[in-house]
Amino acid sequence: MRELLERIAATPFYRARVKGSWEQLPLTRRDELVHDQLEHLPLGTRRFADAAAPVRVGITGTGDGLLLLAWSPATLARERAAGGRLLRRLGVGAGIRVANCLPGALATPGALLLGDVVEELGALDVPLGALDTEAAARTAWQLIDRVEPAVVVLDAASAGPLFATVPRATRGWWRGALWLGTCGVPVPAAAGFSGWERHWIAVPEASSFVAASCAMSRYHVDERIAAEIVDVANGAVLPAGRDGMVALTLLDGDTALLRYSSGLTGRMLPSPCTCGAAGTVLEIA
Repeated sequence: MRELLERIAATPFYRARVKGSWEQLPLTRRDELVHDQLEHLPLGTRRFADAAAPVRVGITGTGDGLLLLAWSPATLARERAAGGRLLRRLGVGAGIRVANCLPGALATPGALLLGDVVEELGALDVPLGALDTEAAARTAWQLIDRVEPAVVVLDAASAGPLFATVPRATRGWWRGALWLGTCGVPVPAAAGFSGWERHWIAVPEASSFVAASCAMSRYHVDERIAAEIVDVANGAVLPAGRDGMVALTLLDGDTALLRYSSGLTGRMLPSPCTCGAAGTVLEIA
């Protein structure tokens, strides 16, 4: 961690911030990232001196709150590796069929295609396309029932139109539903689904693959991200069991992100989790 802080402190954005003990370091907030970019177009001052040129860019937010995100080949490789770790924990591997209804199949806007990760695992990627009309949703079901994916990746916005048009059937091959975000919607009985449901957290400013829930509904944070629960007012680290803001620090990549205020509220739990997995374990409120 000392080496990481020295590296982060070398970036202009963090030079004056990285002082004192870890708990004295201020949180990084999204509006600060936006301000830094506006002052230092196009990418701000958080990139490390040895960072490679970006090969993919995207945005989060709109108008005055627009934040440009950028990925070098190495960072994209890092994201693919994180996505692979997440999907493997859910049983996705070679030969597994994975359908998704994410807009553009994007894990985060402009970032990583979920298909990049699925294909790297040797699984079959089945993008369902934009479900913005009843006809599109019905076509998606035709594809689902033809291919019979074991896992379907959903978000609440797309699941509404999809579930509204579901043909009644028993779909024993549908083993899992992975929700992007901490909230989902009830799967209707007509879908014939009786498998597992999990949730996957993406924080665009940090990573497309921050954490995923387990069978015990606890969230397991990716091994290349340091997560803390902090008092949002002063950044102090809170003890296990206390609710606070989830703060994220990237342990690799080419853009510094230190104690990022994610907007998520949660509590730290003992490790290993009751599901048996080790690592950082959170409950998200």
